[in-house]
Amino acid sequence: MNPLILLVILYLVLLLIWVNQGTVYDLMMKKGYEGSKYRLMSFIPIIGNLYYIKLPSLTDIDIREVKHLFTFDILGKRIFLYAGLLLLGFIILIPTTFVIYRSFLNNLLSTLLRIYAVIILILLHQGLVVDYASKKGYEGREVGLMGLVPIYGFIHYKVLPKRRNASLKAIQDIFKPGAIIQKVLVYAQITLVAVIVIVPVVYIFGMAFSDIRTAIPNTIWPETPSWEAFRFLFEETNFTRWYWNTLSIALINMFVGTILITGAAYVFARFSFKGKKAGLLTILVLQAFPSFMGLIAMYVLFWKFGLLGQPRALSILYIGGSIPGNLWLIKGFLSQIPKDLDESAMIDGASKIQIFFKIILPLAVPILTFVAVSMFMGPWMDYLLPGYLLRFKPAGAPQDYDITNQWTLAVGLFKFINDINYRNYSAFAAGALMVGIPITILYMLFQRYLIEGIMAGATKG
Repeated sequence: MNPLILLVILYLVLLLIWVNQGTVYDLMMKKGYEGSKYRLMSFIPIIGNLYYIKLPSLTDIDIREVKHLFTFDILGKRIFLYAGLLLLGFIILIPTTFVIYRSFLNNLLSTLLRIYAVIILILLHQGLVVDYASKKGYEGREVGLMGLVPIYGFIHYKVLPKRRNASLKAIQDIFKPGAIIQKVLVYAQITLVAVIVIVPVVYIFGMAFSDIRTAIPNTIWPETPSWEAFRFLFEETNFTRWYWNTLSIALINMFVGTILITGAAYVFARFSFKGKKAGLLTILVLQAFPSFMGLIAMYVLFWKFGLLGQPRALSILYIGGSIPGNLWLIKGFLSQIPKDLDESAMIDGASKIQIFFKIILPLAVPILTFVAVSMFMGPWMDYLLPGYLLRFKPAGAPQDYDITNQWTLAVGLFKFINDINYRNYSAFAAGALMVGIPITILYMLFQRYLIEGIMAGATKG
C-alpha cells in the first residue's frame, strides 16, 4: 500500500482515539473521577468506554451537561483542536524520525546529531544551574558562565550559603521531569534555529574565501583560505561600478522616497479634503498588484523617455512601487499622534510647516527610520527590474560601449552563478558579503528606532 495512504490512515486512527479519550475523560470528571489513572484508562478504545459506564457516579449528573459534550459546538472544537495538534506532531516527528534513521547510515549526519545532542545537554545543564542558583539568591552573568562548566556548576552553588529563603520543594521543582522536558524542547528549538541561521552564513564565508569557480564547495570551510575571490571581483570585473550603481539607487530611493511618502502621509493623516477616502482606497488597491505585471508598460515608458540602460532612473520605479504600503504605514502612525498638539501649537502662533517639522517629525522618527531603511534595502535585493531594463544600451551609446558598466549588484552577481562564461561561485559569495556591509551598518546604527518602528507599525497601523 502507498506509504502516504498508510500515513493518512494512521493520522485518522490516532485522531479518533484522542477525540474519544478527551470525551470519555470529560464524562468521567462529570461522575467525579479525575487523575492520571482515569486519563490513561480513557485512552483505551472500547474498554475505556465500558470502564466509564461501569463507574458509579460520585456526583449528581445533569443529563443536559452530558448531552452538551456531544453537541457540534464542543465536539467540533475538540476535533479541530486535536487535528491541528496531531498534524503539528506529525510535521515534527516525521522529519525527526527520518533524520535519526539516516544518521545510522551516514557518519557525518550521525556526528552532527551527536554534536546537537551535546549542545542541548550543555544548555540544559546551564539552565538548571541558573535556576538552582537563582533559588539560592545568586544571579547575574557569572552564574550563567558558571553554568556552562559541566557538573562543577552545581557543586559550586551547592556549597555556597543561601542568600534567599527558598523551600526544599521549590528547589525540587526545578528538577521535575516535566520541567526538564520543557527546557529540553526549548533549547532544542533554539539550537535548531541557531544552526539554520548560522550554518549558511558560515558556509557563505567559507565559499568567499575559497577559490572555486565551476563547482559548488562541499565543505563548510576551505582547507586553504585565500583572498582570490575578492581580488577577482575588484580587478577583473566592474564590481566597484555595480556597487556604486546600486548604492546610488538605494540612497536616492531612501531619501527622496521617504520625503515624498512622509509629506503625502502627513496630508492624509492631518487634513480633510474631498476624495481623501477614495484616494486612500485607490492606493490600497494598487498595492495588491505585483510590480512584474507592469514590466511591459515600464519598458515602453523607459524606451520612449530614453531611460533604458540608466541605473539611476530605476529609482522612479522603486519610489513609485513603495508609496502605497509605506504611505499607509506612516499615515497610520501619524494618525495616532494627538491633534491637540497641533491645536496648541497653532494657538501659540505656529504655522503648519512649523508644526510638521518641530512636532510631528520628532515624534515620527521610529516609523520614518523603519521606512527609510526598508526602502534602502529594496534595490540591493532586486534583480527583476534591473535585469530587464538595464540589458539595453543607453540612447546614444558608442558602438564599443561596455554594457556591464550599467549593471547593479544583483545583475552582476547573478551572472556568476547563471552564466557559464562568468561562472565563479567564490566571487558570488564574496560579493554577497560585500552587499551585506551597508545593510548591516544601517541596522546597527538604527537598531533602536527599527524595533520601535516595527512595533509602531504593528500596533498603530
